[in-house]
Amino acid sequence: MNVVLTGLRGTGKSALGRVLARLLGYGFRDTDKDIVRRAGTSINDIVAQHGWEHFRALERQVVAAAARLRKHVIAVGGGALVDEANERVLKECSVVVLLVCGDLSVLAARIARHSHRPSLTGQGSAEAEIAQVWAERRERYHAVADLTYDVSAQSRSEADDLRRKAAAIHRLLQQTDRFTAG
Repeated sequence: MNVVLTGLRGTGKSALGRVLARLLGYGFRDTDKDIVRRAGTSINDIVAQHGWEHFRALERQVVAAAARLRKHVIAVGGGALVDEANERVLKECSVVVLLVCGDLSVLAARIARHSHRPSLTGQGSAEAEIAQVWAERRERYHAVADLTYDVSAQSRSEADDLRRKAAAIHRLLQQTDRFTAG
């Protein structure tokens, strides 16, 4: 059984995924990094040169490959599970954990530190973009997720935060029949 981390940009899917994978003794995959490796260029360049539809087609290929793995934590891009084909292949072999953040300004600050991603909405402010994308995807995210975990809390130590959050997700997973049976 795999664990898939999904959610909006800035929720910490990749950073938290690496820590959770170590805690579980699992491998770790980041589908966005796999897309960049496969394309040989950045996500920004993929979208600028070929558009979002091409990016989503690459994402489907990478997600299908990741779904064949076993005992992995897989961080998927924020829009990956909006696609029904991706949902189908990942739900067969994974527990899907939705990472949420109730304070959009926290996500905006996190995103500002990593501004190498193309805009999803064309809005000027990160907070406005996050709010729009959350409104568009919220229902779908919750429909796909097996578990939800709020990543809003922060302290001065990102490393401590990641360990604490990974441990909390681990406890949630242990309470899930699907995970313990897999």
